Amino acid sequence: MDRSARRALGVAVLVALVAPAAVRADRWETTRQTVIDPINSEFHRHLPAHIKSRDLDQILSLYVTDTGSGLLWDGSRAIYPQQEEEMVRWQESTGRESIRDRYQRILDLFPTVDKAELRIHRIYWDAADAEGYPADVHLIVRGTRADGSAAQLDQRMHIHIAQRSKDWRITAEEVTAREMVSRREPRFALATEEAGIRNTHTNAGSPIFRMIGGTTSSAGTAVADADGDGCEDLFLPGDPTAVLYKNGCNGTFTDVTAQWGIPHPFPAVATGAVFFDYDNDGRPDLFVAAIKGGNRLFHNVPGSDGAPRFVDATVEAGIPEGDWSSMATVADYDRDGFLDVYIVRMGNHEKTSPKPNYEANNGLPNQLLHNNHDGTFTDVTGQAHVGDRGWGLAGAWGDYDNDGWPDLYVANEFGFSVLYRNRGDGTFEDVSAKSGARIRIAGMGVAWGDYDGDGNLDVYVSAMYANSRWALFHPDFPVPAPWYFRLLGVFTSEVKRRSDQIIEDQTRGSTLFHNNGNGTFTDVSSQAGVSDAQWGWGAEFLDYDNDGQLDIFAENGFVTGELPDDI
Repeated sequence: MDRSARRALGVAVLVALVAPAAVRADRWETTRQTVIDPINSEFHRHLPAHIKSRDLDQILSLYVTDTGSGLLWDGSRAIYPQQEEEMVRWQESTGRESIRDRYQRILDLFPTVDKAELRIHRIYWDAADAEGYPADVHLIVRGTRADGSAAQLDQRMHIHIAQRSKDWRITAEEVTAREMVSRREPRFALATEEAGIRNTHTNAGSPIFRMIGGTTSSAGTAVADADGDGCEDLFLPGDPTAVLYKNGCNGTFTDVTAQWGIPHPFPAVATGAVFFDYDNDGRPDLFVAAIKGGNRLFHNVPGSDGAPRFVDATVEAGIPEGDWSSMATVADYDRDGFLDVYIVRMGNHEKTSPKPNYEANNGLPNQLLHNNHDGTFTDVTGQAHVGDRGWGLAGAWGDYDNDGWPDLYVANEFGFSVLYRNRGDGTFEDVSAKSGARIRIAGMGVAWGDYDGDGNLDVYVSAMYANSRWALFHPDFPVPAPWYFRLLGVFTSEVKRRSDQIIEDQTRGSTLFHNNGNGTFTDVSSQAGVSDAQWGWGAEFLDYDNDGQLDIFAENGFVTGELPDDI
């Protein structure tokens, strides 16, 4: 290669390394202002607002086509007639109909619209045709039917969008799925105030999480019959205020925090908490994880009045400080008759960041504490091979292979989650990959349950479904990749494909793994309809309607900004 050729190659490399950081960011800012923000305003914000206000003309103003295809309204049938809720699904009958009639039917179903959402699942930026960009979207309408029933309509659509004049409009629409769930009388009623639960979570001592400016720690709950009266009591961690409520067995609770020995101010920035009887005396003790100030173990001992007294036994029990702990989960992993503790930990959000944020292993190691039967614990993390460093937020025990030994699933927020199989000899094997349970999602909650009643535990992992995920696939989006990947991207499209896959993984939402009964799992999230649980946190299986089938309760939400519908 002569000198001029080498100089030309050097310039090309320099451009590849330097230009992307500035030029691509500048190009993305233009794209964001001219494409992303207008699409978001028209379809994610304006269309739902027009539906909520029942303004048919304004709805139609977002379309430049008079007709749509797909499912018609005369192909409905009842699904699960034995359930308390009425579910109707439209299928089989397809054809063309006017967009006006389509929306009029929706408005006729809901004399009162409480909320409407249009969630853009994906815009296929690289597949534009004469009608514009193809996109998959999800319309949700919640409200009250004419008969007074609370109802929710879910409608999936494949649409095309294009810029017409200055505005973005829908140029084509096909309804691919539609169902509605309704119920005359609600099964649940909000009873917080009536029950006397008046605690508001505090985390005054929490460090600021540097990755998302202004964000601080959150916390969970713990439930157990602490005083043995047959009614479940409630602990709500926080800093400086952690509250313990006694259940009055009459639908009300009383704050017994000071009376039962929980310190105020609480001596740590508490996060997760769990009641468990670590000394087998029949009284549930309390473990409280913390991101700062140290994890705490409180021993439940009877007071002079017979009521519980929670005594701080952290030092005596040998509990390591374990800062940046997310939660603890308990099980008798070695079947010696005493409950052990596994502590899930994140990384130091105050001073570091997950690197890389899609496959981070620079978090603090999780900890397994073995119960020594004498009121103390020993850290056996290393010999048990369970010290995952993946910025964990949740974990749960479950015997997925029915061998009698509790196994462990750990959900990580910035990388791959981990399934540990209990070998039965005090050690664990990472079987995440070979079992099919290895996923790269923003994992935040784990729940085991046999949802299909086949005798094998399935696992649900709650995670982030990002409503803005569609924008991140735009070719102008400056993926925060290392320089050498950006350089490689000059020569191959594989870099873009892989970066899109990472974005898909980390924003796709929650995952339900079906246990195949042979040591492997199958991802059934989409067919089960549980992926889009929004910005998921904790989750639990429960049979809320007593029909013998496990349901899923999934918490969600995030910090609300100036546009409350724009998360």
